[in-house]
Amino acid sequence: MTAQGTVYSQFKRALERGNFMLGWTMAAELPKVPLADGLELLLLARDLEPARFDRAVPRWHALLCTEQRLCSGEAQLALAALNALPGPGVQSAVRSLVAVCETHGLDREVQVLQTWLSRGSRGAASAGSAPR
Repeated sequence: MTAQGTVYSQFKRALERGNFMLGWTMAAELPKVPLADGLELLLLARDLEPARFDRAVPRWHALLCTEQRLCSGEAQLALAALNALPGPGVQSAVRSLVAVCETHGLDREVQVLQTWLSRGSRGAASAGSAPR
């Protein structure tokens, strides 16, 4: 362990501080990123690195589908909601993702989404979406 802590603790601090690049780098060094933490990183990408967001959506979606064994309808809803996050329907997208997460008892993920929405998105004005 370094003076800065484990890779995971560095990753968590990067998320807490909204440091996308450090979070992205630390995530690559982890053997597995927990679903809720991956969602936080995905939302940071949405706000700060849209190109990386587009590449990360399929990865997080696959993790969600695999870990939670989503039925095809839930999987389609989740993917549509993720793809709608950068647009004007951000609140509806979050509600849809929250519904899928609640159905599967993903309380941490629900909290991540609700916190993100309540803080207001950094990219909301340019995306034409409501505050996160």
